[in-house]
Amino acid sequence: MARPIKLGLDYFPTDTDILKNIKIRKLIRKYRELGFVLYLQLLTDIYRNSYFIELSDEYIFDLADQFHKRDKTILEMIDFMVEVDLFNKNLRNSLILTSPSIQKRYFTVKGNSYKGLEKDLLYILIPLSTEKPPVISEEMPQSKVKERKGKESKENESINLIERESNARARENDQSLKAEWDQWKMELLNDEDWCATLIRISGKGLSLLDKTHQAMNCFDDINVLRALQNTVQTKKEYQSGFIAWWRHNNWETDMQILSGAKSAKNMAPPRTEYKKPAARKSRYEEMMEVAAEAKLLTKKMYENNGFGYTIENSLEATTDYTA
Repeated sequence: MARPIKLGLDYFPTDTDILKNIKIRKLIRKYRELGFVLYLQLLTDIYRNSYFIELSDEYIFDLADQFHKRDKTILEMIDFMVEVDLFNKNLRNSLILTSPSIQKRYFTVKGNSYKGLEKDLLYILIPLSTEKPPVISEEMPQSKVKERKGKESKENESINLIERESNARARENDQSLKAEWDQWKMELLNDEDWCATLIRISGKGLSLLDKTHQAMNCFDDINVLRALQNTVQTKKEYQSGFIAWWRHNNWETDMQILSGAKSAKNMAPPRTEYKKPAARKSRYEEMMEVAAEAKLLTKKMYENNGFGYTIENSLEATTDYTA
């Protein structure tokens, strides 16, 4: 039985000036030592896996449990790391945590071979070299050099053929995947329980459902543009990926903003008028107002009941408390 290929690393290199890195300094300024320790924990988990890690609910729970923090706090810290470019933003939207620098260090230790990683090449952010230059020695016979070159050429041709066949199959599957996505969208939008859950977790009310289908179409286009079709092959993957993507975009309903055609930063925020609270009246002023209202009420009672004289005549002998 063939021995399984080990993808993770036993160690990983770290820059000696990591604490001088402006991204790390921003992280430490905002979250102190906790942010830096969490970053190192993420790197450790990534390299133990390979060159990326999936931000599943179970993994976030495990991190929160280790650091004695809420899941929401851990996600906020990770999103800040994405904001300062410690991790790739596009893949973070697909719940994948990695970066070009992480991948460079990984393949520096692992080598340029991606054997065993064929299913995960969609997450590669750096160019990979599949060719190895031949080592030519003065003592090496010319026939040996030619034989070695021929062998390497056949290996490279095989690799290229596999890649071309894989790309061809991916193009053939594009249409079937899109058809499945359309079917899943209709099923989800007709699922009252799912729609109710979407409204509840978004906090946006029923009006959000009017924009859900358009948001799903935008989600499809982004997956196609980023060549992430193969990461969404089941209905469960589709709905979890869509909700995670829309939540990351703050449940935005402007499709131009979601697609990147328009920036939300250019939109002026609504103005909130500030009204200065009225000064509190003194006890004396309140008593005078009550007395004035009582006088007016009594006057109306006399006039409406036709006593033939006004309130001024009847109260001449009384003390005017409003004076």
